[in-house]
Amino acid sequence: MKRFLILLVLCSSLSISAQKRDRHEHIKALKVPFLTEELNLTPAEAEKFWPIYNVYDSKISDLRSRERKLFDEKFSESGSKKSFSDAQAKKLMAEYQDIEKSRYELETQLMIDLTQKLPASKMVFLPEAERKFGRKLWEEYKKRRDKN
Repeated sequence: MKRFLILLVLCSSLSISAQKRDRHEHIKALKVPFLTEELNLTPAEAEKFWPIYNVYDSKISDLRSRERKLFDEKFSESGSKKSFSDAQAKKLMAEYQDIEKSRYELETQLMIDLTQKLPASKMVFLPEAERKFGRKLWEEYKKRRDKN
């Protein structure tokens, strides 16, 4: 999953912000029915699930933006590694660790919030459903890239 996120970060950093918003909305429009079906959510469950998940998704999107910024700080436009002093490198590493810690805390809180309102027997499959969606998205990207 991390490889997918890194590739997604790389791809998304190359486009302009309007395209990013459109792409994010398009991906979200694909994700809603996919996760709803994968988790076998009833309409009543979906009504409870999506507001909680959307808050989480927004916060995760903010973390991805921080991660992209961090990536941009480490590499030049050509993709070559920048040189850092020990202090600069430690600062970047601390920022990355903070992002990872925040991601873990968000994922933990998401599962707590969801299982308070929805069956744990369905929510236990959310991480795998998200991975499946990511793989599907990546496969579609590769197909389109290969056509061009």
